[in-house]
Amino acid sequence: MAERTQKNPLGPTGECLSENISRLRRARGMSYRELSEKLSELGRPIPTLGLSRIENRERRVDADDLMALAVALAVNPNALLLPPVSDKTEVEITAGGSVPTWKAWRWGDGREPLKDPFDEDDFADFQLNARPKGRRRYHVPGERTSDEKAAQRAASAEIAARLYPDDVPKQQAFLEREAKMDPEAWAGD
Repeated sequence: MAERTQKNPLGPTGECLSENISRLRRARGMSYRELSEKLSELGRPIPTLGLSRIENRERRVDADDLMALAVALAVNPNALLLPPVSDKTEVEITAGGSVPTWKAWRWGDGREPLKDPFDEDDFADFQLNARPKGRRRYHVPGERTSDEKAAQRAASAEIAARLYPDDVPKQQAFLEREAKMDPEAWAGD
């Protein structure tokens, strides 16, 4: 008879995921049935019993379920994977150790390596690989074309207009912050 191997136990990220799904489902006023129906409409059905087992830490969530749950709950995947705070509270990251939640979020947002301390080479390598070209806060000088930089400026202007539709000074302040984070895109070509 073949020997059965034991699965890895649910780790800290799985536990956080379960808590976040439960918290967000309740915050949206959704029952298990309503969330299950929403997931079915999205083409990734999870029965109500499966949702209950996820929240009770009895069922794992695979990558496709994670994405569907994020869409159904109207959040990004990191909102399911990381704690709902960004402060000095410590969180255990699977295979990454214990870090402050603010650091976990900076890593999850692709802003800096989880490893601490990190040097300029670590930072550059992380930035070049954690986000695709055009989505990085760090760019290799000359990497982007004039059109790509103009598209970045236009995207920032669109976000500013959507955030502050009737407040031009706030739009301008937002764009000034964007220019500080990505000076090359805002410099003349």
